[in-house]
Amino acid sequence: MTAGMDRRQALWAAIRLVGGMVALHTLPAGAYEGTVVPPGVAGRFFTAGEMALLAAVATIMIPATDTPSAGEVNVHGVVDGLMVDWAAPATQVQFRAVLAAMDKVGFTALSPEAQADWLARRDAQAFAGDDPDYRRLKQLIFYAYFTAAGADPDYVRIPGAYHGDLSLAEYRHLVAERRE
Repeated sequence: MTAGMDRRQALWAAIRLVGGMVALHTLPAGAYEGTVVPPGVAGRFFTAGEMALLAAVATIMIPATDTPSAGEVNVHGVVDGLMVDWAAPATQVQFRAVLAAMDKVGFTALSPEAQADWLARRDAQAFAGDDPDYRRLKQLIFYAYFTAAGADPDYVRIPGAYHGDLSLAEYRHLVAERRE
C-alpha cells in the first residue's frame, strides 16, 4: 500500500485491477439473505469440503486487520448462495473447477504460511493470463466482502430500492435512526 492509502482503498484498487466493476451490477438484491453458513458445513451449492476451502481462501485473500476478515463476514456463504441464485451453469462449473484444483494440492492441509505462498503463486499465474476462472472467483470474493454489512462499520441498510444519491444529511439521519 502507498502512504495515505487505507486498506479499503487498496482492496478497491485490487478489484478494479481484476476488472471487478464489469459484472457487479448484476447480483440479485437479496444476495445476502439466508446465506450464513459456518465454514466446513455444506452450503446450498458447495459441499462441506468446498465451503471449508472457500472460507480458508477468502480469509487469506482478505485477512482481519482493523476490519473483519472475509471468513468472519461470511463471504463463503454469500458466494455459495450466489452459485444458486445468480450464477449460470457455466460459472458454477468454473468455480467448482477452481476449488477442485486447490483441493487436489491439499490446500486446507497446508500450513497457513504455505497456503498464503500457494495463493500468491496462483495469483501471479492467473494475472499473467493463465487462469481467468480463478480471477473471476477472486473478483466475486472481493465483491462479496465489500458489499457485506459486517465488513463496513459505517454500513446502513436502507429498506426498499437502491438510493445511490443520498445527501450527507439523509445518510446521517439513517445512521442516527440505526443507533436509536
